[in-house]
Amino acid sequence: MIMTWSAAIAAGAFVFLVAGILLALRTALHRLGQVQIEAEAMRLDLHKLSTELSRLIQPAEETIRSANRQLLAASKLFESAGHIGGAIANTTSAAERITSLLSESVEQHANHHKTKRQVGEALEWAELGMTAWQLWQTNRKKEMTQGNAHDPVSESES
Repeated sequence: MIMTWSAAIAAGAFVFLVAGILLALRTALHRLGQVQIEAEAMRLDLHKLSTELSRLIQPAEETIRSANRQLLAASKLFESAGHIGGAIANTTSAAERITSLLSESVEQHANHHKTKRQVGEALEWAELGMTAWQLWQTNRKKEMTQGNAHDPVSESES
């Protein structure tokens, strides 16, 4: 009978053991199913993100290319501005030289004109003086020929 009891206890333990293993397997399979569902959801999210990123990459590449073209154009613009600055500097120095020469020329002409004017004024004064002297001489000769000596002038005549 001991053997029977031993066999019954062993059979019962085996049944409990198999039932425990089956329950553990079922729980593990249930958790594995949940992990698969979550992995599928993550895969869908990653697929959606990768699609959105691929849509964003194309405009970003075009924007970068456009920015690169604009930077190249701006570089050429700045290079041209540098050349224009050099040309302006050369033109400015030439204009300064021309202005200096014109200023000197104007000053010379002004001095020449001033000298001419002074000479002209001196000649006019000399002519005026000569005319006055001739007038005085003529009046003096007239008075001498008429016999009028130099009479003092009264206040009523003046």
